[in-house]
Amino acid sequence: MNKQPFFTIGIPVYNVEKYLSKCLDSVLCQSFDDFEIIAVDDGSPDGSIDILDSYAEKDSRIKIIRRANCGVSAARNTVITFAEGRYLFFLDSDDFMLEDVLQQAFEAIAKNDYPDVLNTGYLKTIGDKRIEYHCEYPGSEYHNPDVSREDNWIRLWSSRKTVDLIMTKFFRTEFLQKSGIMFSNRLVANEDSEFIFNVNFKAEKVAYADFFSFHYYKSREGSVSTVWSYKAITSVFSRWHNFFYCDSKFFNLTAEGRKALELEKERFLTSVRYSIIGLPLYRSDDEIEKLVCLLEDFFEKDIRRLPVGRSSHAPVYLLYRLIGIRKTVSLLKIAVKILKKK
Repeated sequence: MNKQPFFTIGIPVYNVEKYLSKCLDSVLCQSFDDFEIIAVDDGSPDGSIDILDSYAEKDSRIKIIRRANCGVSAARNTVITFAEGRYLFFLDSDDFMLEDVLQQAFEAIAKNDYPDVLNTGYLKTIGDKRIEYHCEYPGSEYHNPDVSREDNWIRLWSSRKTVDLIMTKFFRTEFLQKSGIMFSNRLVANEDSEFIFNVNFKAEKVAYADFFSFHYYKSREGSVSTVWSYKAITSVFSRWHNFFYCDSKFFNLTAEGRKALELEKERFLTSVRYSIIGLPLYRSDDEIEKLVCLLEDFFEKDIRRLPVGRSSHAPVYLLYRLIGIRKTVSLLKIAVKILKKK
């Protein structure tokens, strides 16, 4: 009978032959070696599967699952289903794990009496700029046993003292598998955020450790995080509409929690309002029409209620309020055409 590994490292693989070896090496060179790697080949069209096969031949800890292309969410769900380690860590195949991360995670998990979730920090590189994101305990006020888990999490989320990146967290595998929490296949962007929301609603114990777990490169050409397609935008709009206008009605929130939720909703609507200005610059006429219809159905009523403010975009925001999103976008399209002719 095989001994249960302490960690499962789940790696979705799609079209990353340039980065995959570095990713795998970063796990295999860890000083803490009690782990398995589940690499899910998501129908990758390049040479990624050949790289996986060559590594698996040399190291029995690597398990390869082949499947038709269904996206990163489905690949991660496959990892959750087949993971055998006590704790599960997701790593994107174009990023890499930092030195001695698993040893630090093992010690932090034991120190915190085996929590459902261990939060960590991470490093991010954008072009030539490197940024450190530290993880610190946010304060007991965000883990108050006298209020609901939803209330604690919404107040913590609104405080900006947490990170929704999936790869900053180690999950207790049994907790995930028994909870039934999975990644949404309907989302093609922002799927981490929904997953983390669901996890934190159900987690009994959450811990924090201030070390960096992985290095995140945002600038890889063609990565999902840098390509915001029309489909990605519509899925994100739908996700947050459902959360703010439907799901949150069933949360057991205190007055403070409701206030935090309304503040977060206003922040989201403000960012949506700002993004509308770019529609004539970056979207086709067909996409503009569909997005305007979506905005009218989902958010226009509340966007028109937002304060205009004093930013450089205030005249456009005033137009939203006076004549609505559709007519304002039509005027913006005309302005863009005139500027292009000049």
